Amino acid sequence: MPTMEGLKASFRSRDAFVEFLRAPQEAVGSEGMVGNSKWSNKDLEPTAVEQRTWSWYNLPLFWFTNMFGTTGWTAASSLIAVGLTWQQAFISCVLGSLISAIMVTLMARPGVMYHVGYPVICRSVMGMYGSFFFIFIRAVVCIIWYGIQTYYAANLLSVCFRCMFGSSWVHLANTLPVSAHVTTKQLLCFFLCWLIEFPFCFIHPTGIRHIFTVKGIIVPLATFGLFGWCMAHGTGLSTANDFSKKAAAAGNSLGWAVMTGINVIMGTLSPMLINQPDLARYCKRPRDAGWIQGACVLFTKTIVLFLGLASTASMAGKWGKAYWNIWDLLNAILDHHWNATARTGVWFVAASFMLAAFASNFGANSVPFGADCTGLFPRWMTIRRGQILCAVLGVAIVPWELLANATKFISFLGSYNIFMAPLCAVFIIHYAVGTKGNIHVPSLYDGSKTGLYRYWSGVNWISAFAWFGGVIMGIPGLVGTFQPKAVPKAAVHMYNMGWILTFATAAAIYWVALLIWKPRVFPAGFEDVPVTYEYLATPYGRDGFFDGERAATAVSPDSMSVVDVQVTGKEDSKAFGA
Repeated sequence: MPTMEGLKASFRSRDAFVEFLRAPQEAVGSEGMVGNSKWSNKDLEPTAVEQRTWSWYNLPLFWFTNMFGTTGWTAASSLIAVGLTWQQAFISCVLGSLISAIMVTLMARPGVMYHVGYPVICRSVMGMYGSFFFIFIRAVVCIIWYGIQTYYAANLLSVCFRCMFGSSWVHLANTLPVSAHVTTKQLLCFFLCWLIEFPFCFIHPTGIRHIFTVKGIIVPLATFGLFGWCMAHGTGLSTANDFSKKAAAAGNSLGWAVMTGINVIMGTLSPMLINQPDLARYCKRPRDAGWIQGACVLFTKTIVLFLGLASTASMAGKWGKAYWNIWDLLNAILDHHWNATARTGVWFVAASFMLAAFASNFGANSVPFGADCTGLFPRWMTIRRGQILCAVLGVAIVPWELLANATKFISFLGSYNIFMAPLCAVFIIHYAVGTKGNIHVPSLYDGSKTGLYRYWSGVNWISAFAWFGGVIMGIPGLVGTFQPKAVPKAAVHMYNMGWILTFATAAAIYWVALLIWKPRVFPAGFEDVPVTYEYLATPYGRDGFFDGERAATAVSPDSMSVVDVQVTGKEDSKAFGA
């Protein structure tokens, strides 16, 4: 029989273990309004001034390095592989990049103005409980892309091993069937890459920016070097149109071919558009997440997409086959040019693109997934814990099945566009039109029945309906990708317009709804405050708090230094330019 003292000791040990599992809590604000463990923890609360370490060049550099990588190269190359001419593919790239640049800037705005991430901002749009569903669907996308980027890196590591070990690596026995869509070598490299990535799950987002600096120097050199080699040793773009027979046979017009391409290009960026607040929250000033990063997206993405499709088209004319995956292209180069120079050059390119895949995984997948976990389970999860979970789940989605061929890859990219694009639309319209750029930060952590973002039973059914209205426009076409004879051709065309159509539909529905239903912008007790654009925003020193709710921080426009002030009245508000 256990003694009473033994039982007490057991309970104390259990309580200590449970306390160890709890996420660190840290109240923010002089009145402790944010530190509610049911809705917040240290990682969910507004980014402290000392953690706003990203300057004007960090986000542009993030996008610059992100574009110079496997996803950007592969997306454009896949368009050539499925039959678009290089002209059609390039038009798609330019238009897709332009739309991406605009969306990136708009989606970053709430994060940089209020220094909170997507899971928290989602509460202001979808409601305190309604946000859970939309946090969950983004988390699923992050898991999928984490696995895909790791698989990209694995194939590139395999190329590096071939350059190093030659025939010993090439003739390594494959014990897996063809139906597995992965070889023993690829699977081995996948887990090696996973092990390399795993320690980076413990790096906080405030320190991850240094990885993009290194990547920004190395990867562009490798990309331009590979492009130059392909143009010099291939046929250039002169024979690329020979690979458009598939599109011509299917009766695709220029317009629909371009729309398909835009949908693919947007598919490569949809997850990162939603992720913008999770990175912008660490910026020092609003301009650090402004037009400069948008211009970088437009310029860099267009260049990289062109380099990828031009290289693929050039070597397709030379060898008679379009290698849309970069690792297949590098292996083909080794097949045709097995010498020390080629092996050294290919190794450098493969290693550089492998670094690009790692960096993209950290900034675009594991960190946002970690933020999602904190939003779903604030009492137990932190960003670091979420990153570890993302790495584990990234193995379970068997990414090689999604990348078995170019057609399947394009179908995958388009499939979640219809879910992500309407979400972007609702976020942008709610912020710009519904609340005029105002987010009351303490209310983001108030789940009570009288809370500002409680809406109806914790869900903003208006915004959820607008999102669903956008999604439903793409569902018939999504069915058609798996059962082509089950839907009419018009539905397929609607799916080809996926991103633009679903975004425009959701935006229009929500805009009209806001003309009828006016959401509360400010909480009870502040109804008389004039609703001006971004009244509560960071440039006015409020950081989402009303005057007197806490010690605000104001940024001096002259010295750009941060000073603590107590905002208490209208005269002080005018001093900040309100």
